[in-house]
Amino acid sequence: MGAGEWLSRRGFLEASARLGVAGVGASFLTRTAVGETVASGADDRWQIACYTRPWDKYDYRVALDAIAEAGFKYVGLMTTKSKTGLVISAETTVEEAGEIGRQIKARGLSCVSVYGGGIPVAKSLEAGIEGLRRLIDNCAACGSTNLLMGGTGSPDLYERYYKAIKECCDHAAKKGVGISIKPHGGLNATGPQCRKTVEMVGHKSFRIWYDPGNIYYYSNAELDPVDDAPAVDGLVSGMCVKDYLHPKKVLVTPGTGRVDFKAVFDRLKRGGFGKGPLVIECLTPGDPKELVAEAIKARHFVEQLTGQTERRQGERSPKRPLQAGIAVIDITPPTSYRMSGYFSERLSTGTLNPLKARAFVLKQGGEKVAMVSCDIIGLPPEVTSQARQLACEKTGIPAENILIAATHTHTGPLYWGALRKHFHDKAVAESGDDPCEKIDYAAQLTERIVAVVCKADASVNPVVLRAGKAEQKGLSFNRRFHMKDGTVRFNPGVLNPDIVKVAGPIDPDVGIVFIDDAAGRKPIGGIVNFALHLDTVGGRSYAADYPFYVEQRLRAEYGEDFVLFFGTGTCGDINHIDVTRRERLKTDYIGTTLGRTVVSKADELSVVAAPRLAMKSAVVNAPLQRYSADEIKWAKDSINKVGTRELSFLEQVRAYKLLAIEMRGGDAIPLEVQVIRLGGDVAIVGLPGEVFVDIGLAIKKRSPFATTLVIELCQDAPGYIPTKKAFAEGSYETVNSRIAPGGGEMIVEKAVALLEALAR
Repeated sequence: MGAGEWLSRRGFLEASARLGVAGVGASFLTRTAVGETVASGADDRWQIACYTRPWDKYDYRVALDAIAEAGFKYVGLMTTKSKTGLVISAETTVEEAGEIGRQIKARGLSCVSVYGGGIPVAKSLEAGIEGLRRLIDNCAACGSTNLLMGGTGSPDLYERYYKAIKECCDHAAKKGVGISIKPHGGLNATGPQCRKTVEMVGHKSFRIWYDPGNIYYYSNAELDPVDDAPAVDGLVSGMCVKDYLHPKKVLVTPGTGRVDFKAVFDRLKRGGFGKGPLVIECLTPGDPKELVAEAIKARHFVEQLTGQTERRQGERSPKRPLQAGIAVIDITPPTSYRMSGYFSERLSTGTLNPLKARAFVLKQGGEKVAMVSCDIIGLPPEVTSQARQLACEKTGIPAENILIAATHTHTGPLYWGALRKHFHDKAVAESGDDPCEKIDYAAQLTERIVAVVCKADASVNPVVLRAGKAEQKGLSFNRRFHMKDGTVRFNPGVLNPDIVKVAGPIDPDVGIVFIDDAAGRKPIGGIVNFALHLDTVGGRSYAADYPFYVEQRLRAEYGEDFVLFFGTGTCGDINHIDVTRRERLKTDYIGTTLGRTVVSKADELSVVAAPRLAMKSAVVNAPLQRYSADEIKWAKDSINKVGTRELSFLEQVRAYKLLAIEMRGGDAIPLEVQVIRLGGDVAIVGLPGEVFVDIGLAIKKRSPFATTLVIELCQDAPGYIPTKKAFAEGSYETVNSRIAPGGGEMIVEKAVALLEALAR
């Protein structure tokens, strides 16, 4: 029989007889680690593990998180989303492998196997040996006791491939790494073929890693692994727990396919496989949460198969600690980019303080949540949806569990929307290109949001949360007023004698969540939520507005590494102007004062003793305002007058708003509402748009959580979200709103429903 010939069921039995393997007894000593043998009857525990392969669409750390969450103590490294498609390959450096080992250890796991892919024997025997030695060194560096080889399907390379293995066995033994071959098609598709390779190498450091699913797969289900198993008696050091469904399907959870695992396992034990790794390779595909559930099912199946349980019945599950990772990245555009915030074109001339994106990743068991705060006026759904999806692919954090918020600084870039389009199109029409947009800022921002989430996710460590709220008066003021002529006006001017009374409330609450290092109980970051518009700077220099000074004050108290996530509260009708005084509050005064208030309350914050991380989201389809074709035509003609004296301010706003609605398209705006539960008394609500303060107050009043932070401008910036009352009153914010009256009240109901669901 040739090395590559397929074995029929009858041919297999004949080959088994020729090899003389059928009569090998159960007393045979089997190798379970380099240089270690045990009697098969010993009462030793099997190392029940899971490979990273089911999560190969994600970064390997996503797989490690899921495997740990599913209750495994052991892991095998195989495929992942990377340049090589493997967690560790011959191209991996020893330093990279060492970091992978640290990531494994950080999750309380031990590595029992690495599938390292091919070795370059096609180039030369020497190159193959060099590549295999690198793989062995990488296995040792990451803490693995096994290097799993796939074999070769080329008859021309067959002898050279196994000669390279033979040359490296002593090196592997010195490193404490066993090398194994698995049934993998081609010239090593069956037990007898794998046995032949072991006999060719003739070294105790080279054995077989059995794979019953592959026996079915590569024989097109003609060969049953129960019949094949006797061929590997005495040579098995580990097993891929892989099932099979016909035709040609192995991506199934063990126990749901054709493999008779009990019969196979019993036969391997009779052949001397007394203990060692049992590594689940494949699961029924699904999203990250579904894969964890399948992994748990598979673990239970193997535990029942072995009569060994990792968690005995009646034991309490271990308490799942809350972990957090924090990261910061610069998002400042180049000088001379257009700036946002007003209705005239202005180009930046420098930077007062850099714009940043800050990411907090929270993890508890299998639940992961990311929050990103960007020093920017707003975020279009084109940026946030792509950033969430890419971050999900890289970290495994579900896209719906990622909240991306804008602080609403008016001294950042103008990079999207109807006004940007107008200025951009005008520049292109005049000069053939747009000298103000030398970079694709939207693409760069998307990339950096993804990067900062990944960086935060890679740095998670156990933390302690403290939460509560303070009261801050004297900094925020409702900017809408009833006037003597019966109208309601926004910003009517200081000391205006025609003011009758303020048209709405403020929200003086400062929501606070501190993240303390669990080891030193030192604050390393915090979330501060306050309802006050970020329009206190002006000018042509990039600036993060008053939250910059809040963070500076907190850093003065807690150290330069403290990171502030500032979540802007519902401040669609709130600013810093006190109309009873001529003096305006300065940016640094606002930020420093708010920072002092937070510091003064810090010692009174309550520890979240029983964190219960969870997140829910839902979409409210708020009706868009409707306008005629003639009105849209008027807006297109009038947009050229924006920033001039040819059109009144509110008419400029209306023209811009109509074009923004046209860009949206459709009859409704999908407004996503997100709620994050941190503990029984603490929750965070994320809302899109510039939301009126009454809406935030209504959510807080009805929230079942004692501390409820409500953050606006999350995921989307569809203009103002006023109340029905404000729509009836009119003025700037309602003229600049895209939604029809009632959309704000719909958001309240959805947010409260999500809060109540998470409070159960």
